[in-house]
Amino acid sequence: MDLSRVTERERLVAEQAVETLRALDQAADAAPHGQGLAFMEEAIHERGLDLLRAIMASTAGARPEAQKRGRAPGAAPAGGGRSSRRGSRARS
Repeated sequence: MDLSRVTERERLVAEQAVETLRALDQAADAAPHGQGLAFMEEAIHERGLDLLRAIMASTAGARPEAQKRGRAPGAAPAGGGRSSRRGSRARS
């Protein structure tokens, strides 16, 4: 990736991603033995979800059509057009 060619939005997201990574590193370092994953999961819940929300808000803000309610004309149904029979295989 050529960082000299990123947009301002991309630079902001990259900075937020680095901050999230640092929070994960700190959580892993601070975790008592055997609790590293739990501490990192907590950091993701605190920081990672905020990062994803910020990315989504930035993307939606850059595309006014993304904020309109309802499906776009000709849009595929939710779930990619698959039937809603998830997990309904015949049982033996």
